[in-house]
Amino acid sequence: MKFLINFFRKKQGNVMIEFALILPLVFLLSAGVFELVMFTLLNNKLARTAAVFGDAITRDNIKKSEITGLLNTGGSIAVTQVYNSGLSTDPSKMVISWQVPINGATSRLGTAGSYPNNMPNNLKVLNDMAVVVTEVFYQYKPIIFTGFISNKTLYHTSVFVPRVGSMISLEAE
Repeated sequence: MKFLINFFRKKQGNVMIEFALILPLVFLLSAGVFELVMFTLLNNKLARTAAVFGDAITRDNIKKSEITGLLNTGGSIAVTQVYNSGLSTDPSKMVISWQVPINGATSRLGTAGSYPNNMPNNLKVLNDMAVVVTEVFYQYKPIIFTGFISNKTLYHTSVFVPRVGSMISLEAE
């Protein structure tokens, strides 16, 4: 009987030591999975945000104040309309007709009146057509691993063709 009691006491002590060794690893793994899931969900939300705003803006002719009001709900966003003024596929014929940045967003496409650079997927606007590009920016800061993972600017775009008219200019206020 004493043999069994001593056997279980030794086993219980070993279990506590093993638990003490494994607990930090389990915590580290759980924290890493949590951080990865949060990063993935945030990327997904930003992609959907860009698509929803782009879709809403291109549904009808819209005023700048309406775009600003809509974008104020979503963070740091820039909406840019790119128009091809010629009847060719030449990118130099494309021009940024108008742009509405909000909450400190700076478009990666350029500024109004200039030729666009960094078009998503090297998109070319063809033959007297226009597109509206929505860019969403977010400064990601890790929740748990702030000292190990650096901050990163997340960036997502969506491109829509205006459904009503060309939207070359915004409606008057």
